[in-house]
Amino acid sequence: MDRVDREGRLLVDLGRCGGAARRASLCRDRSDWRALSALVEGGKVSSYPQGVVALPQADRAKVVARRVGGLLTCGHALARYGIPLREEPAAVHVAVRRGRSHIPSGVGRVVIHRVEGLAPRGPLEPPIADPESVVLTVMRCADELDALIALDAALRVGLVHETMLLARLAGPRNGRLRSLLRRADPRAGSLLETIARYDLQEAGQEPEVAADLGFEVDLLMGRLVIETDGYAYHGDRDSWENDHRRDQSLLRRGYVPLRLTSAQVLSRQTVGLVEPVARRLGCWRES
Repeated sequence: MDRVDREGRLLVDLGRCGGAARRASLCRDRSDWRALSALVEGGKVSSYPQGVVALPQADRAKVVARRVGGLLTCGHALARYGIPLREEPAAVHVAVRRGRSHIPSGVGRVVIHRVEGLAPRGPLEPPIADPESVVLTVMRCADELDALIALDAALRVGLVHETMLLARLAGPRNGRLRSLLRRADPRAGSLLETIARYDLQEAGQEPEVAADLGFEVDLLMGRLVIETDGYAYHGDRDSWENDHRRDQSLLRRGYVPLRLTSAQVLSRQTVGLVEPVARRLGCWRES
């Protein structure tokens, strides 16, 4: 294999493993090492401490994970698994196995999670922790609402399963996390539904999730139907007309539909908007 072919293979392998890798995991022989050095010298690959190389466009978070010798977790990992987030993650969170203590200097803002039972990944696989470890670190690290958003979505799409999470949450120290898991509801169809439900529960209410009224509604409190779909979901005429037909059907049967915008839900206005209507309908539960 000539140098050009080797360089091409190295670039392909580097792309397949997430854009960043340890030199030693890419190179099979001395010729590979020379070809990789040529790629670095030619600016096609960037070089970092701890023997890490990366494509110039590689995600910084993956470079940090390689330098630390761990796997991405929390927000950066959730985003890669397609789990919705309220905000883009700031600091890079990296999961490492328990017992590991040395973290290299100069990697920037990074949060280290020492995780028992962390599933290993191959050196040429993307450096992202297994779904269960990601969700468990989020439950420990994030605030309660963000943890519930991750739990609802991960359970809904089958990324994790309750029994598997419980198996890793044994013992008295994990009582709070088991309680948090009991609050999760995979029937929630979106981040907005989770936020609205959480805020109403914190106000002492127990809205029914994904109630079946001939069609599924987001939240139901007595005769009050609360819908939380964002603009992107209703951005075409067919969806707009379908919403109106649903509302008309609900009104004919004695239900009152209340539609909340995504901005209202995200800015935590749900309780203030729902309470006066629910009180008028006699379906606001006094604490």
